[in-house]
Amino acid sequence: MAIIESNDNMIQLQNEAQRVQFSSSAWIGLYNDINSWRWSFGNEPLGSVKKWAGVEPNNSSGNQQCVALLTTGWTDRICTETLPFVCFDGNNTGNYSYTYFSNKKSWYDAQKYCRQYHTDLANTRDATEYSAVYNLVTPLTMFTWIGLFRDSWKWVDTTILSTISWMPGKSDNALGNENCGYLSNGQAVDTQCSDVMPFFCYSVITGMKQIISVKVRSSEDMNGAVIMAVTLEQLKQKLQDHGIAGDTTVKWREQPDGVVFHKEK
Repeated sequence: MAIIESNDNMIQLQNEAQRVQFSSSAWIGLYNDINSWRWSFGNEPLGSVKKWAGVEPNNSSGNQQCVALLTTGWTDRICTETLPFVCFDGNNTGNYSYTYFSNKKSWYDAQKYCRQYHTDLANTRDATEYSAVYNLVTPLTMFTWIGLFRDSWKWVDTTILSTISWMPGKSDNALGNENCGYLSNGQAVDTQCSDVMPFFCYSVITGMKQIISVKVRSSEDMNGAVIMAVTLEQLKQKLQDHGIAGDTTVKWREQPDGVVFHKEK
């Protein structure tokens, strides 16, 4: 499935869509890694002990990657929400290993604080750890950050989503289980993976690929077929003169409008 990690990737995809005269929505290799839960301390995977409350985790609003503890158990929350938190200190033992902080922070700020002044955010990996933190937190009946979190949207090559933007209001997990992404008008949209629609694939090109920008002064139309061919041959010769292998493929890259050269204003 196609990944879009740069503007060049987007241009290539747009060129392909233009070539086949495609203007609808299509799957790309974007997915929400809902099963990547792990503990902050040691970056350990979740394991077999799970203390989720009710229907949690439900990824309500489509952006819940951090976990808080309440009387009913674990609940996934938006990481930027500010909540109290519990730190773990590996230098202490038993219940003294945990400290509750009522000053509210985002999950990542709480993690940073715990790592700076203690060891890390609290784990509740087994019955003993869970009981110790639960008894510290639940009398206060407030959502409290613990050290459980997961990855968010990523590409099929496991890199984190960064370049492409979401359609306004997305991702929102509106129908529940909207864990796959498609492209619509150059923006990402989340939907259920069982939906049926066209899709874009990509191929891995072996060897090195280099994009070179060229500025040309000419009174001729640089987009003419003959002058483009002559200029490309001269460019290839220049590259060979500078040590580039003779079997290197050199070609013009068309912009989304199908034109190679644009006149400077």
